[in-house]
Amino acid sequence: MKIEELDSNFKREQTDSSLNYLKIRDTAAEIEGLFPETWQRLPDAVLEEINRPELTELARHTSGAVLRFQTDTPVLGLCMELLEPDFMMSHMPLTGSAGMDVFADGRYVATFRAEPGEKMVKGEVPLSGEKTDITVYLPLYNGVKEFYLGISENACILKPSEHKIKEPVIFYGSSITQGGCASRTSNAYPALVTRWLDAGMYCLGFSGNAKGDLPIARYIAGLPASCLVYDYDYNAPDAAFLGETHRPFLEYILSCNPKLPVLVMSRPNPEFKSEELQSRTRRQIVQETVLKCREKGYQVNFLDGVELFGEESRECCTVDGIHPNDLGFYRIAKKVLKEIQELLK
Repeated sequence: MKIEELDSNFKREQTDSSLNYLKIRDTAAEIEGLFPETWQRLPDAVLEEINRPELTELARHTSGAVLRFQTDTPVLGLCMELLEPDFMMSHMPLTGSAGMDVFADGRYVATFRAEPGEKMVKGEVPLSGEKTDITVYLPLYNGVKEFYLGISENACILKPSEHKIKEPVIFYGSSITQGGCASRTSNAYPALVTRWLDAGMYCLGFSGNAKGDLPIARYIAGLPASCLVYDYDYNAPDAAFLGETHRPFLEYILSCNPKLPVLVMSRPNPEFKSEELQSRTRRQIVQETVLKCREKGYQVNFLDGVELFGEESRECCTVDGIHPNDLGFYRIAKKVLKEIQELLK
């Protein structure tokens, strides 16, 4: 039996509203955090230069991408066509990997997800009928082929309100940065931090593929940014590789943007499945990057990954010892938020 047959609270609401559906590109809604023409997080030129198929696939995942607009419709319809039929991840819910979270005037109102093996994600949200700010967080581990908004007759879709912080926060890192394994798309730590700050974001987290590729550094250097969170540690295959790539990546960005505030992080939970010496060496490499950049006058702070999960009940913060659950992401976000607020002063 399906859980819906055992517990009616798991049933998805069915509606029969008559809505007029429009392609997102045909409206005033804004798509943040990717290229709207391709729904990719990196440009084709960068992907071709690196030429790593795994990275190309991950760049099509819409982690950190957000739809923002205002509308006066009393019922809002949302219809998202995924790039691929969703695959089951053994330790991440479909609501996070292939779902979408909807916020109205900053308040969480709904989550919609794909059924296993399906491409379409649909849902409707009742609203006040007065002008409302809408934010939709897109899938963390799937891509979007097309997105439609449904509105009532005589209703309209308007540009979103401006962010309090004008330029976005850029995040670069591993699967943790991409959002694995948050239960919902708005619970990944980059989403939490930028929602609390009221800022846009570029989430350049690539699961298993954040390897300090210089073409990505050149791309980041050309983006508008209020701050960079540099979370590159986990995906370096060993300490020697990290030592060769960690500082050159960041120094290139700072050579183009010498006033850019940067928060450099080492891996969370370094004691899990990691030799003590290897772990210490990697952290020293990350710290050395911070010291060398400071010597050059750059505004770079260090956040030790050991601190990210806190002391109390650390074992409750991940799904597998590495990837955070919602508690883990919340604790990371609180630490990162505090550091960014200090940097932005």
